[in-house]
Amino acid sequence: MSKVSLLSATCSCENLITVNFVEGVAKAPYDKDAAFIPNANLGYDVFVDYKDFKWYQKAARVLASLNAYRCNLTSCHKLDKDALYWLCMALYDGKHEIVVQSALSDKELREIENILNIQCFYRYLADSDSKISTPVSLVNTLYDRLKKASKDYATKVSLKCYKRGDREFSDLKGLNAVGLASQNSPCLGIIDIVPRSVDEASPIAVALVGKGITFDSGGYSLKPEKFMATMRTDKTAVVYLCGAAEVAMSLGLKKHIRLYLCCAENMVSGQGMLPGDIIKYSNDVSVEVNNTDAEGRLVLADGLLNALRDDAEFILDMATLTGAAKVAVGRDMFSVLARSNVDLSRLKSAFDRSGEMYWQLPLESYHKRFLSSRRASITNSGHGDGAPGASVAASFLGYFVPEDKDWVHIDLSSAYLVEESPFLGAGPTGSTILGLARFLCS
Repeated sequence: MSKVSLLSATCSCENLITVNFVEGVAKAPYDKDAAFIPNANLGYDVFVDYKDFKWYQKAARVLASLNAYRCNLTSCHKLDKDALYWLCMALYDGKHEIVVQSALSDKELREIENILNIQCFYRYLADSDSKISTPVSLVNTLYDRLKKASKDYATKVSLKCYKRGDREFSDLKGLNAVGLASQNSPCLGIIDIVPRSVDEASPIAVALVGKGITFDSGGYSLKPEKFMATMRTDKTAVVYLCGAAEVAMSLGLKKHIRLYLCCAENMVSGQGMLPGDIIKYSNDVSVEVNNTDAEGRLVLADGLLNALRDDAEFILDMATLTGAAKVAVGRDMFSVLARSNVDLSRLKSAFDRSGEMYWQLPLESYHKRFLSSRRASITNSGHGDGAPGASVAASFLGYFVPEDKDWVHIDLSSAYLVEESPFLGAGPTGSTILGLARFLCS
């Protein structure tokens, strides 16, 4: 697992590569299109355009190509806190220790370093082996991490975990159906985070509902091999939501939040969920399963219903839910969907200030027509010509949240990069963690 160390300009550290970010182009004898050249300090001049979108992340990817994970940036164009944060995020590969010397103050560096190392843990966990991160063990790992962190941030953290054999688990219709084929029990992990300055009986200010499919074979709607290879990362939403909660604690969280971790394995067996099965939820919505690979929304429905039952003031759910979102916005961005009556200004402001890359997709009442069923209230997957997959999936979730409830859905299309991009290396991205943390603290 990577670790990040940020050093002030006054620190003495050996074996750092001196890096200058330079505007312009390389001069002869170097090719004018060169991304970097050697400099007089036995390091590199990296050519950038300070007006370019996220130039510091693009520069970091050049440094990664040079194995320059230990570098001195003190002679460079001065980066602000968030730019340095994203530069280090872009250097991350899960293997190398990252050491960066910068002109920022020691106080600023300690804050960013702490957030980056929190990120490193959750990015590492998002990529963990499915044989290790089974549903119940994943919930326990996340709880143990948050419980340990709570001691540093004057926060109380508690867990309820409902699994097979528990009386409460029989009401979780989606988790029961999706996890039926697996020998590993599905579960709903409910983690309360309450700052010590807040009454434990206070209302839940924000409910965070996450999809945690620890492996997704697609069930009987079996995935092609090339798509199944990375399905250990279908748990990323619950991991990043917990990461956001820990970062929020470190930034001074002042409200009661509750996490609903909807975790299961979507496997194939003789007793597993079948196309044509009908699931009836506690709100009397019945769902005809027309695609066993549209399982994430089935388990999220359980989390949403529990958040409603607990009277959460604001509900945010997040999931690696649809391939359609990746087609719509690519893997560099995540998608935000909400009804028109929901005020997203605080959420968007937090994302914008944090440098998160996102796009809002439509969520309209007419999207429901793509979920029609002859045998039940709705199907679990969209059908019909021109069905917009991400919006239809959000419409499905809308059946479990009243029209007048403050609710937003994030389709985490940016959870994981199969190949590196101009902005980040291959693997789990850490996308949304900082932005959601700042939203929780707003």
